[in-house]
Amino acid sequence: MASLRYYRCGLRHARGYLPPSVVCCFNTNLDLIKRPAQGELDGIELGLREELERCVRTGEQVEVPVSRRTLEALIRELGYDATAVGGQAGQMALTASRLGVRSYLHAEPSRRLGELFGELEVLVGCEQGLLLAREVEGDAELPVHYVIELRRGDVHFGTRVPEHTRFIASHDAPAFRLELNDDYLARISELVERIPRAFVSGFHLVDGRHASRIRKAAKLIEEWREVNPLLYVHTEMGQFSSRRALEEFAKHVLPLVDSAGFNEVELRQLTGAEELEEGLLAASQEVERPVLHTAEYALCLATPQDHPKQLRAALQFGTLLACYRAVHGVPPTLRELERFTPPKPHAGALGVYRRVKRVLGDGVCFVPALLSQEPRYTVGLGDTFAAGFALVA
Repeated sequence: MASLRYYRCGLRHARGYLPPSVVCCFNTNLDLIKRPAQGELDGIELGLREELERCVRTGEQVEVPVSRRTLEALIRELGYDATAVGGQAGQMALTASRLGVRSYLHAEPSRRLGELFGELEVLVGCEQGLLLAREVEGDAELPVHYVIELRRGDVHFGTRVPEHTRFIASHDAPAFRLELNDDYLARISELVERIPRAFVSGFHLVDGRHASRIRKAAKLIEEWREVNPLLYVHTEMGQFSSRRALEEFAKHVLPLVDSAGFNEVELRQLTGAEELEEGLLAASQEVERPVLHTAEYALCLATPQDHPKQLRAALQFGTLLACYRAVHGVPPTLRELERFTPPKPHAGALGVYRRVKRVLGDGVCFVPALLSQEPRYTVGLGDTFAAGFALVA
């Protein structure tokens, strides 16, 4: 029960700090989720086999952009088991709205959004203004990400998967080109003075030809912060397919945000450092508060002005949210979270904490992950954690 009391600190903190509203930009899509039987992937080619085999071999998430033809071939050959809200912004809006936070979502105006969000208070920009997702009548086609959930211990291509992970094939032209919804942005510029939190992501999907458009998004963040100096802005990194897009993101977005989240693979991509401590130190030169979240732990490097207990509570809250979703398959409401009894913390995480603290000092806020042996799905867990952290940090 000690673990329950420890993580409840995050829940108590959230009750007092959850904001009334949040901006969620820039990537929203439809996830088609496939959980393959053992060996079912072995005949797949489609130009994806090398990346799929790497994902199976390493147990690390791999995300690749694909053409419509490849997407349609995947659906035809493998089918899918479930549909869900996808994209970092979409996941943030889903998690925040389930917690009672009004979410202003940057998305294609599509009536499909109503099916995905139902009665939740998620507002989308269209010609008529900001409408609840269930009221949107637009015919826009949502981008699609095909998500292959890989289970620890399953065998594909003659190799046993070492960890629960996922392979994502993204067909997402609006994200590849970083298309901005002018109707949405015009309304947000009028409201941002009264909105305390913003979540800006999706930059990892931008292709090299359109990388300079990241500067336009950065300019928007600057304008919002001029109107509302108290606006807290968080970004999630993602796996960049374009080196140029990564450079634009690091140069123009990271200096503007209050915190940035990433996993171990993304940290290595950002900094080029193989050692964890070296990577975190390099990341702290790029962004005010680096937030590393993994299947074993979450940590944040605090600034001298921060209250470590508050940041630790935000990490606890995000961890609790992600664990609930791993167990139940959906983000929780506050009431559901209050009734939730979490599993034990990850036993091996404290060794990482001691190692990192030895190098980086007392500014390391650290929380072990809660160990869900058989997560319902892995897709969305990192974004669910990030939502919890960013809403109350």
